[in-house]
Amino acid sequence: MSAARKAFAENGFDAASIRDIAADVDMTHTLIRYHFGSKEELWKDVVTDMFQRLDAALSEEAIGPVDFATREGLTIFLRHYIRYCADNPEHARIMIGESLHGGERLKWMIQYIRESHLALIPIFKQLMKTGVIPEVWLISLFYTISTVCQMPFVLSNAISELYGVDMHDDAAIDAHTETVIAILLNAPERSPASWPSLPDWARD
Repeated sequence: MSAARKAFAENGFDAASIRDIAADVDMTHTLIRYHFGSKEELWKDVVTDMFQRLDAALSEEAIGPVDFATREGLTIFLRHYIRYCADNPEHARIMIGESLHGGERLKWMIQYIRESHLALIPIFKQLMKTGVIPEVWLISLFYTISTVCQMPFVLSNAISELYGVDMHDDAAIDAHTETVIAILLNAPERSPASWPSLPDWARD
């Protein structure tokens, strides 16, 4: 499943090959087809697994009994969501790829996105009502938060080339988390002393 997720994320559905996935895990493509069926069925299993992993990362079992519709709860949500994004950059890459092309796979995937947003809508409406976040257009809010949390991990190769920073390093993940919290809640909570330093050309 991990190899298939990587292949779909890096190559897109059309270019991803079951034979290449099989070779990556030292299996025969026949065995993969036996267990998963067609490439499309394997893709659906990968997407289902992605959203199950996301649900697990934000579940009460993982986080504890937290009211996300509070300032403290939103902070905890952001910390766990960003960690998920760091550990699973393929999730956003697959989402972006399918959104760019549209079609039946995206329509199929929307069921999971809709379930996620249905759970988040009352939370963010309450956060706006209580003044924790400004009253803004909900669609922009969802996709702004999603983008700001995910994108440094999606573009980790570019960041590595430009700044020499490994976005999968704990220090970089922590720095990004605190930056997102500061932007969204105007409340940085940790000292930047341990954050990865900028290269010489980007310093004052």
